[in-house]
Amino acid sequence: MAQVTLFVTYMSTQGRKEDLLGFLSLSGQTRGEDIANAVQKCLEDNGIDINKIVPIATDGARSMIGIHRGVTSILQKKINHEILTFHCIIRQEALCAQTFPAEIVEVMNLVIKIINSILAKTLYLR
Repeated sequence: MAQVTLFVTYMSTQGRKEDLLGFLSLSGQTRGEDIANAVQKCLEDNGIDINKIVPIATDGARSMIGIHRGVTSILQKKINHEILTFHCIIRQEALCAQTFPAEIVEVMNLVIKIINSILAKTLYLR
């Protein structure tokens, strides 16, 4: 069984928000049409108008970005305006990071600690 994770980013009165909208379980085939229908149903179930979509980010799989039968192409045909499509590179970054020398990993861990410390102090001062 395949799963699609659907995140939404939107503007509210409090500013920009990002939420996990749902995990879409896909039994059987995972064609672009199947995924697009599941995404559209999830949006409708949550009261989100499909025409509010501006960008879509995917993992770059053929079923997601195929020119004729990919999710982005199918949704584009259903939406009344041009949408932006982005290819997420998190997986490639993770694979690349596995080849880093120990010195770079040590520096990155230090940078992460410093950033987390700054963020924690900023939140504490609010």
